[in-house]
Amino acid sequence: MSIWLLIPIKRLERSKSRMASALSSSARQRLVWRLARRTLRVVARVPEARPLVISADLRVLALARSLGLDTYFDVWEELNRALKAARRYAVRHGAEAIGVLPVDLLGLTVEAVRDLIRAGFSDRGLVLVPDRWGRGTNALLVRPPEAISFRFGPGSLEAFRSQAEAVGLPVRILPHEALAYDLDTPADWAAWRARQAVRKAD
Repeated sequence: MSIWLLIPIKRLERSKSRMASALSSSARQRLVWRLARRTLRVVARVPEARPLVISADLRVLALARSLGLDTYFDVWEELNRALKAARRYAVRHGAEAIGVLPVDLLGLTVEAVRDLIRAGFSDRGLVLVPDRWGRGTNALLVRPPEAISFRFGPGSLEAFRSQAEAVGLPVRILPHEALAYDLDTPADWAAWRARQAVRKAD
């Protein structure tokens, strides 16, 4: 089965605006650049899937190509529309299943990506990885690729699940410790650091 992983990355200067109260613009850009490098290096080590990096940032696209990854220039700069366009590209090039993996998953590992792939349905179905609150969607994998519309945003987990159930698409919820923490707000960063401190103490 040909699985493509869509990895959307905003322009660095537009990234993580909700972190503005804690980090300057230049600090946010450096942070996202580090997250992008780490994420792309992780997915480059997962031959079971074909990553497609979606961005309007030429630095990000160059980084992806230097790692041997496919790229798609984001003309929309709106997450769900960009994913829809990139998915069409992937399907034209043989994708049989589509995953979405944000760049800001703080605990991302090669094994976590493989867990997502292994959880995928062999025929048709949707795998959803919830955020630590159980409301957002931190990753997904759907087969066939165009079975649902992209609904990332507040309350996306329930939006995806309801949409899939409405069209008779089986749904699997995959809670995953390494994929539960994403970085959108200063509170997210504080929670991640507190979690890491507890783990070190243990």
